[in-house]
Formats: sequence, C-alpha cells, structure tokens
Amino acid sequence: MPYSPAASPQAVEVRTPGRLHLGMFSFGNPAVPSFGGVGVMLDAFGIAVRLTRADRFAAVGPMAERAVQFARQFAAAWQADAACLIEVLESPRPHVGLGSGTQLALAVAAGMRRLFVDEPSPGAGSFTVAEAFSLAAAVGRGRRSSVGIYGFAGGGLIAEKGRMAGDGGGPPSPLLARVELPEAWRCVVLIRRDAAGLHGDAEKAAFARLPPVAGDLSSELVRIACEELVPAARQGRFDAFSDAVGRYGKLAGRPFESESSRLPFHDAIGRLIAMLGELGVAGAAQSSWGPAVMACCPSSAAAEELVAELTARGLAVDHDITVARFNTRGASLREIQAGTGCGRRP
Repeated sequence: MPYSPAASPQAVEVRTPGRLHLGMFSFGNPAVPSFGGVGVMLDAFGIAVRLTRADRFAAVGPMAERAVQFARQFAAAWQADAACLIEVLESPRPHVGLGSGTQLALAVAAGMRRLFVDEPSPGAGSFTVAEAFSLAAAVGRGRRSSVGIYGFAGGGLIAEKGRMAGDGGGPPSPLLARVELPEAWRCVVLIRRDAAGLHGDAEKAAFARLPPVAGDLSSELVRIACEELVPAARQGRFDAFSDAVGRYGKLAGRPFESESSRLPFHDAIGRLIAMLGELGVAGAAQSSWGPAVMACCPSSAAAEELVAELTARGLAVDHDITVARFNTRGASLREIQAGTGCGRRP
C-alpha cells in the first residue's frame, strides 16, 4: 500500500541480533541442496539503524555507503518514490564472521518498508519469517546462507536445509529447526583485531575454486545437526550441545581448507580452538571465514572464568573478547514521531 506522509512515522529505529555461522552442509553437488547449515544468533554484535524521511538518500556512521545502497535497492524493488537519512547507530566490525552485511541490509529494508510502504503501527514491532524473506529478496540477500534471515525473524539456533541449484523461486532455504537456547547459556566470542575474512569478489572466487563437498561428509554434517545438535539444544543438555558444536564446526571447515589455509590467521585460529579444548571448552568453532571464534559456556560465571583465563594467557592483547547471550527474539522496530529528537536531516 502506498504510504501517506501524514500518517507515516517521522522515523523508525531497527535493531538486529548478531550472527555466528558454524558451517554449511554442502555446495557444488547438483544432486543435493546447496549451502544450508547451522548458525546461532547473539544479543551482541547486532546492527542498529535509524531511518528518517528526507528529500534525498544520505547516511552517516559505519557502513554508511552500504546502507544507502541497500535503501536504493529496496526503493527500486518496491517502486517506492521515497528517500531517507540513515544513521548507523551500532555496528560490529565487518567481514569477521558476524553476518553484519545481511543484518544491515534487512534492517535498512525493514525501516524503508515501515516508512514508505506499510500502514503505521505504533510501538515496538517484530518480524515474521515471510516478512524477513520478503525484505531479503528486495535487497539481494540469502543467495547462499539463510541463517541470518531466519535469525532476523526470530533469533535462536537455526538449522536450514539449503536449496537445489537453479531453484530461483520461494524462500532461499527451508527451515529445519529453530531453537531458543537456554537463558543461562553464554557464548564467549574472540575476534583477532588484525584480521578479516573473505568477502565480496574474493569470496566468490574462492567458492569458484572449491571442489564439491563429498556426499558422506555432507550427510554426516546433517546427521550431527539434526540428531545431536538440535535435540541437545531443545532439551537444554549443555554438554551434549557443546560437544556437537565442536565436532560440527571442525567437520564443516574441511571442505574450505584449500582456501581458508591461505588466510594469514588460519594457523592462529587452529591454535586458539585447540587451547580452548585444553581448557575444557568442547563447543569451540570458527564462524564463517573467521576470524571470529565462539566458545560455548553453560553460565555467565563460567564465561567470565574463561575470559579471565584467556586474558591471563595474553589473548586480550590482540583479540576482542566478548561475553554474549544467545538471542531468542530476532530484530525489532519502533516508530519515532516528529519532535522526539530522532536525529539530523540532510
């Protein structure tokens, strides 16, 4: 429905969770679904944007140029004759395995849709899966992983099936499971300050060089996810969950070794995960291309103890170390009316 300037909110603010991706099920084999895999959403490392109606597109803050690009994509896809100022209020460092690109794209698209397409709906809002995929389609996300799209809608642990090659219609990947992880559990995230993972054209080139994932390896990844990881999460069995995370992450990394071994931080990440294992952390795994590494902990106290030990071992010198809750809500949106100090106009 076309928007009415008189009824539309002056501005909206969208906040998303962060995302860790533990690895894909398969790629390169036309006989089975491509990509898919497992990931988790975190309360930390999310995106926060504020969009204010304006006469032209402009943006301030980190990833400002990408934010404007996503806004223009949405406007073209929805044929919305509209523009806005985008303020990126919060954002993690990009290209380290936190899914910030997808969350920024979805947040901007969600804000544009509420400002210029939807009927106003005062108060805080959440998103359905269908809405999240509609937003993703408008800004060109979800061509491989859909973990961040499902996580935007509802948070949690996400397992998604993947999609067959050439399947151009419908959601990018069917959902296998979404599980809200127990409130007490925590995730310690370590990110090297001097490193960045593959992205953009370099990532596309890497995928083009990779051989197809072997069928038996893909089947074992699906088995671990569906028969061990997801049931343990649903039942709140931390030790079983953590063990499955570690084994899944290690196995999921094998198909990428020919490319990931070229990254300058590859060996250091291996040593870090081995160190975490020596400290009793079975649920340690790299997210996406890295360098972000997650370490699962059963409680806040256990997470703080781990951080103290890692700091004592000198990890804080060249790593950012964060204790995060697992997100169980997904993204949220609130409308801001005129006169509430919603920010600058270009």
